[in-house]
Amino acid sequence: MAPSESSNRRTVAAYEKCAHDYAASVPPQPSAAGAEALRRLAGALPSGEGVLEIGSGPGWDADFLETLAVPVHRTDVTRAFCEFQALRGRRAEVFDLLADEVAGRHAGILMLCVLQHFERGDVDGVLRKLAQALLPEGALLLSYPLGEGEFWEHGDSGDYRVVRWSDAGLDERLRAAGFAVDWESRIDGRDGPWRSVLARRTR
Repeated sequence: MAPSESSNRRTVAAYEKCAHDYAASVPPQPSAAGAEALRRLAGALPSGEGVLEIGSGPGWDADFLETLAVPVHRTDVTRAFCEFQALRGRRAEVFDLLADEVAGRHAGILMLCVLQHFERGDVDGVLRKLAQALLPEGALLLSYPLGEGEFWEHGDSGDYRVVRWSDAGLDERLRAAGFAVDWESRIDGRDGPWRSVLARRTR
C-alpha cells in the first residue's frame, strides 16, 4: 500500500468511529458564510442541473442545496456517514475519490472540508480527476484550511491527516488542473483561517 493511501485510510478509519458524534456536533443549517458559498454554487449551474458531492458527511450541505432546487448526488468514503444518511431517508453512495473513477460528467462538484485530508502529492491528481468529471464550464466549490505544512490531528476516535495550503499554492494547482477561480471567501475557524473557492473548468 502506498504511503498516501495508508495515510488516507487512517483518516477514514477515524471518521468511521466518530460519524454519529460528528453529525451531532455540526449544525444542520450552514453558517451565513457557508450558505453564501452554497448559493453561489447553485447560481453557477444551469437551471435544473445537479452536483456531485464528495465527502457528504451527515448530508447537511446537500440538504441546503436541495432547498435551492439543486439535485445532489451524495457520496462519502466513510461508510458510517452513508449509513447515517440512510437512517434519515437520504441516499449516499460509498465513494473513494483516490481509488474510484467518477461515473459520468456533472455540471457542478461540491467538496467541503475534504481537501485537507489528501497528502500534498495526491492533490494534483485529485484536481485533475475533478476537472475531468465536470462538463465544460462546470463549477467546483471546495474549502480547505489556510496555512503551511501538514500534521496529524489526534482525536478520541483516531488520527486525522491535515494538510494546509496557501491561497497562491492551491490556485497554482487549480490552474494546472484546468480551473480558474471565480470567487473566494475566508472565515476564521476555531482551528485557524479557512478559505472557500468557487472555480470553473476552463478546458
